[in-house]
Amino acid sequence: MKKVTVIILMFIILAGTFNVYAAPSDNIITKEKAISIVKDKLGDIKYDNLSAQYREFTNKDSVWILSYTKNDIFENTSITLNAKTGDIIRYNYISDYNGSKNLSRDEAKKIADEFLNKVRPTNLSKYKFDSMYENDSYREYNFKWRREENGVKVLYDTINVSVDKKTGYVTHYTYDWTEGDLPTLKNVIDINEATKLFKEYLRPRLVYTIIYNKNKGDVKLVYFSPSPQYMINAYTGDIIDVNGNKVELKKTGEEKITLDKFYNGQRKHVTKDEAYKIASKYASKNYELKNTAYIEKYAGLDLNVWTFAWNKVNGIGYLHVAVNADTGNIVDVLKSTKSDLKISISRENALKKAESFIKDNFKDVVPYLDFNSNLDTKTCEAIYGYHFVFPLKQYNIPFINNGITVDVDGRGNISAYTYKNYDVPIPMPSNIMMQNKVTDKYLKNGNFSLKYYKPEGKNIIPVYTVDDPIYSNLIDAVSGEIIKPY
Repeated sequence: MKKVTVIILMFIILAGTFNVYAAPSDNIITKEKAISIVKDKLGDIKYDNLSAQYREFTNKDSVWILSYTKNDIFENTSITLNAKTGDIIRYNYISDYNGSKNLSRDEAKKIADEFLNKVRPTNLSKYKFDSMYENDSYREYNFKWRREENGVKVLYDTINVSVDKKTGYVTHYTYDWTEGDLPTLKNVIDINEATKLFKEYLRPRLVYTIIYNKNKGDVKLVYFSPSPQYMINAYTGDIIDVNGNKVELKKTGEEKITLDKFYNGQRKHVTKDEAYKIASKYASKNYELKNTAYIEKYAGLDLNVWTFAWNKVNGIGYLHVAVNADTGNIVDVLKSTKSDLKISISRENALKKAESFIKDNFKDVVPYLDFNSNLDTKTCEAIYGYHFVFPLKQYNIPFINNGITVDVDGRGNISAYTYKNYDVPIPMPSNIMMQNKVTDKYLKNGNFSLKYYKPEGKNIIPVYTVDDPIYSNLIDAVSGEIIKPY
């Protein structure tokens, strides 16, 4: 099943707001058959209510989504079946039962194996258990199996099973399978050439970012890998994006840290009126103030802010500004207005417009902005206009949550911009691993190797990338270990 469908399915299951289903086509299983398959594989599921949804997607995939709920207790079991094959491809169980067990990982693995033998998708024999994968949460053990053909893994074709540590119940299960003929592996570049290309163009880059843990954010110094966005075509050696298109990237250089280059604003507690005076400089006379708020823990950080929102009086326009109540510094600005969709300006000229706008309106932070980030790729994003990102640097290291974005419409007008400068403590860049050592460790730990990959709407191709590009893009700058999402 194609990855865009997986994303849509996740939304439907989580949202649970679509209750009407279309009439199924002739070549798919009936609702009654779908219910029967679940009963045969998983036994009787206790429920008071059963609802069914049938979904067809533009890529011709189709599914049945069955939802079993109880009236007297909070308990929901949601099961998604491939409507053509009858395979159970999604399983989610939610309950308020806490349980009192204290399962070991080995005990939970046995439960996961038993569940997998029950659902037994059609191509189960093609998947191998990944004993090196360990990404457990505080409540669940998570296990992964990867599809492997001809000794080569198929990127994103995985089976995942989660087991609750306290109840012993399987809480989540996913099964992904990519349809299509596997290409020949003759004439692919070898791992040494691919590694050389990675180190030239895709080395992890040192950045500051905000890492959230249980809704609390802290600024961390990490290496950021471009692997989720880019990989290497194993036939040509080209750097390609997730759509399989060739991109032109600059070779990566060594990171240069400048300890005396640190942007630091004012430090003065401000009242609401003082904050409004600071914020209102972004609002022109044709904007009318709509609301004001005082917010603690803004964006999950240790920030107390005053926020102000304006609407344009005549026409389309919106402005939001947040001011740090403890320092008086601007934390957040978002402004948007009507845009002209007809493209009559080149990307190069649009970039010049964006840079000029920043230099005219954000003079104090100009020396700390990264003006090279928009030159890394020459791919064209001109659909409704152009979008440019200018990260704010601290110690000459980009803080990817802070900076300025500018949207330029087809006529060359500034249609929207944002400015973020989360005014929180920044750790000093000390005791960090060198970029080359981090890269070597990342390639080893991420299992950089030949993979099969299917770009949306295209044939499967061989590529070089890591096992989990989406979940391995952040690397601890001190230890060099991949930062897990949980």
